[in-house]
Amino acid sequence: MDTSRRQLTPAQRSAKIERDRRRRRERNMEFERLQKAETELQALTAAQRNENSCLRHRNERLNDMVSILENIIQQLREQNRELQQKNLGLEQTMKLADSWFPFDKCQSPNEEVSKNQPTTEGPRSSQSGIPDAERISDLLIDQHTSDAKHA
Repeated sequence: MDTSRRQLTPAQRSAKIERDRRRRRERNMEFERLQKAETELQALTAAQRNENSCLRHRNERLNDMVSILENIIQQLREQNRELQQKNLGLEQTMKLADSWFPFDKCQSPNEEVSKNQPTTEGPRSSQSGIPDAERISDLLIDQHTSDAKHA
Protein backbone atom coordinates (compact mmCIF):
# COMPACT_ATOMS: atom_id res chain seq x y z
CA MET A 1 0.00 0.00 0.00
CA ASP A 2 0.88 3.52 -0.58
CA THR A 3 1.58 5.08 2.76
CA SER A 4 2.14 8.50 1.29
CA ARG A 5 -1.58 8.88 0.94
CA ARG A 6 -3.15 10.78 3.68
CA GLN A 7 -5.88 8.95 5.54
CA LEU A 8 -9.31 10.64 5.57
CA THR A 9 -11.34 11.02 8.64
CA PRO A 10 -14.80 9.41 8.56
CA ALA A 11 -16.43 12.85 8.05
CA GLN A 12 -14.07 13.65 5.20
CA ARG A 13 -14.67 10.22 3.66
CA SER A 14 -18.46 10.74 3.80
CA ALA A 15 -18.15 14.18 2.22
CA LYS A 16 -15.93 12.78 -0.55
CA ILE A 17 -18.37 9.93 -1.26
CA GLU A 18 -21.27 12.40 -1.38
CA ARG A 19 -19.37 14.71 -3.80
CA ASP A 20 -18.53 11.74 -6.05
CA ARG A 21 -22.19 10.60 -6.06
CA ARG A 22 -23.40 14.13 -6.86
CA ARG A 23 -20.89 14.41 -9.75
CA ARG A 24 -22.03 11.00 -11.11
CA ARG A 25 -25.69 12.08 -10.86
CA GLU A 26 -24.90 15.36 -12.64
CA ARG A 27 -22.95 13.54 -15.36
CA ASN A 28 -25.76 11.01 -15.80
CA MET A 29 -28.35 13.80 -15.97
CA GLU A 30 -26.21 15.68 -18.50
CA PHE A 31 -25.77 12.45 -20.50
CA GLU A 32 -29.56 11.86 -20.49
CA ARG A 33 -30.17 15.49 -21.48
CA LEU A 34 -27.72 15.13 -24.36
CA GLN A 35 -29.37 11.85 -25.43
CA LYS A 36 -32.78 13.55 -25.49
CA ALA A 37 -31.34 16.46 -27.46
CA GLU A 38 -29.78 14.01 -29.92
CA THR A 39 -33.11 12.21 -30.37
CA GLU A 40 -34.90 15.53 -30.95
CA LEU A 41 -32.24 16.64 -33.43
CA GLN A 42 -32.52 13.33 -35.27
CA ALA A 43 -36.30 13.78 -35.50
CA LEU A 44 -35.88 17.37 -36.72
CA THR A 45 -33.28 16.24 -39.25
CA ALA A 46 -35.62 13.54 -40.56
CA ALA A 47 -38.48 16.06 -40.82
CA GLN A 48 -36.19 18.53 -42.60
CA ARG A 49 -35.03 15.84 -45.06
CA ASN A 50 -38.67 14.91 -45.73
CA GLU A 51 -39.57 18.56 -46.32
CA ASN A 52 -36.55 19.00 -48.60
CA SER A 53 -37.59 15.94 -50.59
CA CYS A 54 -41.15 17.25 -50.95
CA LEU A 55 -39.86 20.66 -52.03
CA ARG A 56 -37.51 19.04 -54.54
CA HIS A 57 -40.39 17.06 -56.08
CA ARG A 58 -42.61 20.14 -56.13
CA ASN A 59 -39.83 22.15 -57.75
CA GLU A 60 -39.46 19.47 -60.44
CA ARG A 61 -43.22 19.57 -61.12
CA LEU A 62 -43.14 23.38 -61.32
CA ASN A 63 -40.17 23.25 -63.68
CA ASP A 64 -42.10 20.80 -65.86
CA MET A 65 -45.07 23.20 -65.83
CA VAL A 66 -42.80 26.09 -66.78
CA SER A 67 -41.53 24.08 -69.73
CA ILE A 68 -45.09 23.25 -70.82
CA LEU A 69 -46.18 26.88 -70.42
CA GLU A 70 -43.18 28.10 -72.42
CA ASN A 71 -44.20 25.71 -75.23
CA ILE A 72 -47.79 26.98 -75.08
CA ILE A 73 -46.56 30.59 -75.19
CA GLN A 74 -44.43 29.76 -78.22
CA GLN A 75 -47.42 28.12 -79.97
CA LEU A 76 -49.65 31.10 -79.15
CA ARG A 77 -47.05 33.50 -80.49
CA GLU A 78 -46.87 31.50 -83.71
CA GLN A 79 -50.68 31.48 -83.98
CA ASN A 80 -50.69 35.22 -83.32
CA ARG A 81 -48.16 35.76 -86.12
CA GLU A 82 -50.26 33.65 -88.49
CA LEU A 83 -53.40 35.58 -87.58
CA GLN A 84 -51.60 38.88 -88.06
CA GLN A 85 -50.46 37.73 -91.52
CA LYS A 86 -54.01 36.66 -92.39
CA ASN A 87 -55.32 39.99 -91.10
CA LEU A 88 -52.76 41.85 -93.18
CA GLY A 89 -53.80 39.82 -96.22
CA LEU A 90 -57.45 40.60 -95.59
CA GLU A 91 -56.70 44.29 -95.18
CA GLN A 92 -54.79 44.27 -98.45
CA THR A 93 -57.68 42.46 -100.13
CA MET A 94 -60.13 45.03 -98.78
CA LYS A 95 -57.95 47.90 -100.00
CA LEU A 96 -57.68 46.23 -103.39
CA ALA A 97 -61.44 45.66 -103.52
CA ASP A 98 -62.07 49.26 -102.47
CA SER A 99 -59.73 50.50 -105.21
CA TRP A 100 -61.55 48.39 -107.81
CA PHE A 101 -65.00 49.46 -106.70
CA PRO A 102 -64.92 53.03 -105.43
CA PHE A 103 -68.26 54.29 -104.31
CA ASP A 104 -69.51 57.34 -102.52
CA LYS A 105 -70.79 57.29 -98.99
CA CYS A 106 -73.93 59.22 -100.00
CA GLN A 107 -76.93 57.43 -101.44
CA SER A 108 -77.52 57.28 -105.12
CA PRO A 109 -80.99 57.90 -106.56
CA ASN A 110 -81.26 54.17 -107.35
CA GLU A 111 -80.73 53.26 -103.69
CA GLU A 112 -83.42 55.69 -102.60
CA VAL A 113 -85.85 54.13 -105.05
CA SER A 114 -84.91 50.62 -103.99
CA LYS A 115 -85.64 51.43 -100.35
CA ASN A 116 -89.10 52.65 -101.23
CA GLN A 117 -89.94 49.96 -103.81
CA PRO A 118 -88.40 46.49 -103.47
CA THR A 119 -87.69 44.92 -106.83
CA THR A 120 -87.10 41.29 -107.62
CA GLU A 121 -85.60 41.60 -111.02
CA GLY A 122 -82.16 40.18 -111.84
CA PRO A 123 -78.99 39.76 -109.80
CA ARG A 124 -79.00 43.40 -108.72
CA SER A 125 -82.06 42.95 -106.59
CA SER A 126 -82.12 45.53 -103.85
CA GLN A 127 -83.96 43.23 -101.46
CA SER A 128 -80.70 42.23 -99.84
CA GLY A 129 -79.87 45.87 -99.13
CA ILE A 130 -76.17 45.26 -99.96
CA PRO A 131 -74.62 47.29 -102.78
CA ASP A 132 -72.81 45.34 -105.49
CA ALA A 133 -69.38 46.57 -104.44
CA GLU A 134 -69.88 45.28 -100.91
CA ARG A 135 -71.05 41.87 -102.21
CA ILE A 136 -67.98 41.59 -104.42
CA SER A 137 -65.60 42.57 -101.62
CA ASP A 138 -67.27 39.94 -99.40
CA LEU A 139 -66.71 37.35 -102.14
CA LEU A 140 -63.06 38.38 -102.41
CA ILE A 141 -62.62 38.05 -98.65
CA ASP A 142 -64.25 34.62 -98.66
CA GLN A 143 -62.00 33.55 -101.53
CA HIS A 144 -58.89 34.87 -99.76
CA THR A 145 -59.88 33.10 -96.52
CA SER A 146 -60.45 29.78 -98.30
CA ASP A 147 -57.13 30.18 -100.18
CA ALA A 148 -55.35 30.81 -96.86
CA LYS A 149 -56.90 27.69 -95.33
CA HIS A 150 -55.79 25.51 -98.23
CA ALA A 151 -52.27 26.99 -98.28
